[in-house]
This record gives sequence, C-alpha cells and structure tokens, in this order.
Amino acid sequence: MKTYKQLYILVFVLISSTAVVAHDEFSQWYINDEMANLYEVIKEISSESLISNSSKTIVYDILRDYIYKVDEYGEYFTKEEYKAFQDSTLPNYAGVGIVLYQQKRDEDIISIFVNKSAKKANISKYDKLISVDNKPVKGENFYLVTSRIRGELNSFVKLQFQKKSGKIIDIKLKRTEQYIKSVNKIIRDDYVMLEIIRFTTETPYELLKELQKWPKNIPLIIDLRGNSGGNLYSAINSADLLLPKKTLIVSMQTKTEISHYYASKPDYTKGQNIILLQDNFTSSSAEVFIAGLTQNNKAQSIGIKSFGKGVAQKFIQLSHGDALLLTYAKIVTPNGKTYNKKGLSPTSNLSLEEFIEK
Repeated sequence: MKTYKQLYILVFVLISSTAVVAHDEFSQWYINDEMANLYEVIKEISSESLISNSSKTIVYDILRDYIYKVDEYGEYFTKEEYKAFQDSTLPNYAGVGIVLYQQKRDEDIISIFVNKSAKKANISKYDKLISVDNKPVKGENFYLVTSRIRGELNSFVKLQFQKKSGKIIDIKLKRTEQYIKSVNKIIRDDYVMLEIIRFTTETPYELLKELQKWPKNIPLIIDLRGNSGGNLYSAINSADLLLPKKTLIVSMQTKTEISHYYASKPDYTKGQNIILLQDNFTSSSAEVFIAGLTQNNKAQSIGIKSFGKGVAQKFIQLSHGDALLLTYAKIVTPNGKTYNKKGLSPTSNLSLEEFIEK
C-alpha cells in the first residue's frame, strides 16, 4: 500500500500539477479509467517484466518524458536534484572556479566562466565537460553534476574537458573557497567593460556599485556573451538602473493575464554610450536585459544573434520534496514582440573596436 500511495502522488502530479492530495481524492483518482490503467501497467511491468525497473523509477521516467514532451524547458526534479539546484544558487562554496551551463536537458555542459586558477589548468570558456571523477556527465542531471564538482574544502576533483579543437584534456583541481561575483570589471588595452556572467539576486547591487563610480566620458560596455540568463527579476531590476522611470522593460504573458514591468528607479547612466555584447549563448534573462535597453533606444548591441529563449520558468515544490520546473509565461519585449526560438539580432554590424572608435 505504501508503494501504491507513492505512485499515486507522483502520477497525480502529471494531470493536476498539485502537491497536496486529500484522502477522498485518492479513491476518485482510481475511478478514472486512464489513471487506473496506468497504475495497472506500471504494477505489471515492475513485477513481471524481465527488463523492468522499480515502480518508482518507471514513474519518474514517465513524468520526466511527459513533461519534456509538452514543455521543452520543463523538468521533474527528485528531492536530491532539487536540493542540488538550491545549493547551486549559493554564492559561497568550495569549488574550482568554473561556472557551467546547459541550455536543455541532455545537451552538452559547457564552461561559461573560468577563473585564473582554472585557466592555468588549460580550461577555457566554452570547453565541453565530459566527466567528473571519471564518471561521464552525459544524461546526468545538470545540478547533480555541478554538486559533484563542489565538495569539501581543500579536497581534489578530476575533470575531463573537450576543447573546441576536439582535444581531450584531463585535469585535477583543488577545491578552494569560492565567491564568484556575477558582475566583473574587465580591463583591456583599449577599453574597460563590465561582464555579467549570470543574473543572480546580487547582480543589481553589484551593477549599481559599478555604475556609481563609472566615469562619464567612458562608454559603458556590458558583456553578456555566454550569459545563459538566471534570475529573471534580477535582470529586470538591472535594466531598471539604466532606464528612465516609467519605461517599459518587459511584459509577461501567462495563461490568464499579462503583466508589465516598468522602470521605477533613477537612471544611473551619465549620458555615455551603452554597448551590449551578445552571442549565441546569450539567453533567457540576458535577452530580457538586452531587449529592454535596445528597444528603448538606450543601448546598442553587437555580436551575433542570441539563443532565443523567450519563455519564463518557475519551480513548484511538491509535498514529498520533489519539484517541477514548468514554463508558465511568454516574454514580450517593449516593442510588443516575442523572440522565443528566433533570438535577438544585434542592432549594429560594427565590431567592438569599430564601435568604440565611432
């Protein structure tokens, strides 16, 4: 009966997206012919088939496959996977100074930020992660992979990467105390720029500190290449710092309503040119930031077309500790258009050097 109830709770999520199930609903669920048939099939497979998995594994596979079928960015997280996600949002941890990225389940995991010590070990931006401690990462939950790279302070982890050239490298790195800022100041010979690695809860505060001390006569260059998104509302609040009050930043359209987000803070720019750098890995919340500035004629963007993830997701934690990641809204830019699966084209064909000289 215990297994029966577990299966009920898990499969019920598939049709109702609710985490709380009353006892009287249980009998109503079993009266449903389709769900009763599903339970019977799972029961027979787990008990009779020579190649069967446990009933719990079967249900997880059904849920994951169905969610991914109807929602390309959706996912079903076990309790362990959801905790790994929550841990991944912590700014302080023991790790190796690499920020990883995966756009969709089963796609490659690549590095989008590499600190100095990792660079010395020959790891570069956009290298593909192959294994962690000799265990292949393909098919693994992204957040469980990143949790295996983190660990006890001063311990070691073995990583295997594939370079753009196809060359495979094996490295062993020591885990040290990490605090990776989302906004970093990059100084080049000809220019200075801010790099936003990913939008976190700290990004608006880190960006504001840089804006308050940014010289008036120097163009504000913000590098969003490789920025896979992150916290949507942090991206909105970051764009808010660069726009006049009451400027429309973005709109969110759900099944039932459309919400508009306007700038409400002072404009902290000082009249200088704003240049945004983007590439095909620039996605999601980073695209919201770019569209909010470029479509309000506050910035120019250069590079190549962005990824095109114009939808928003949210986590729904279930009563037994698992969680759903579901797409709940379409993103609508200030010009009233969507860019999902289309991406944002740069507003200028100039190179960064040409733009600066201009």
